[in-house]
Amino acid sequence: MLHEEYDHIILLAHGSPDPLWKQPFESLYEQALALYGRQRCSLAFMELTTPTLEEVTANLPEHVNKVGVLPLFLAVGRHLRKDVPLQIEALQSEQLSMTLLPPIGEDETIKQAMQAVIASHIGKTL
Repeated sequence: MLHEEYDHIILLAHGSPDPLWKQPFESLYEQALALYGRQRCSLAFMELTTPTLEEVTANLPEHVNKVGVLPLFLAVGRHLRKDVPLQIEALQSEQLSMTLLPPIGEDETIKQAMQAVIASHIGKTL
């Protein structure tokens, strides 16, 4: 199971200088904290706001050596093909292994949820 493969999961959102933009991600993170605790997950932003991936990685507990980075993105674009892998490569060390996971938008549960929302706006339920 995925949760057993990693000591820690970093939820990674894009980032924006607009503080209102961060609220949905912070809310998701607060829910994750309530379920799993700070030892198991963190929230980072790729750019334009804090905490950054670098800041979160620097503050990981000492026992953490295998991290999964879970992008809160709908799809793979340039950031997930180039920018984030370069950030992760720069942060890895002998003591810290980091893996970029597929974005949440590729998960079947998310796809079904989006279809349900679309259907509710069109007027048909699934």
